[in-house]
Amino acid sequence: MRLTLIALGLTLSAGCASTPQATSSFADAQRRFDAQPRTAETDSYGTAWAEFNNAHNLDERDGCYFKAEGSLVQILQIDATGKIVGYFSDKQNGRSQCWRDTYLGLTFPKPPFAPFWHRLEMQ
Repeated sequence: MRLTLIALGLTLSAGCASTPQATSSFADAQRRFDAQPRTAETDSYGTAWAEFNNAHNLDERDGCYFKAEGSLVQILQIDATGKIVGYFSDKQNGRSQCWRDTYLGLTFPKPPFAPFWHRLEMQ
């Protein structure tokens, strides 16, 4: 009985450790972006991501640039398939809401690892 309880405890704690933590704020997403390794592979992915974005005119297609003035920092959470599953911005306004609607759910090329945090600075 004691061995069963110990094994069950180890299984439960191991399961909790592998469960991804939810990101709930821009500050948390920024910390995760800052902690993400920067390598030639991640730089290459950033270039491929920008090319895909530009080829499809995603940042321009919904008129988001004109929904508010000033700069905006956005961080996108990308899963293993390349799907945008999280959107975080340093401001809440018409631009951020517009780009949230544009990007959430879109699938880009697959990142080198997941979750991948992609930071965009819009002027």
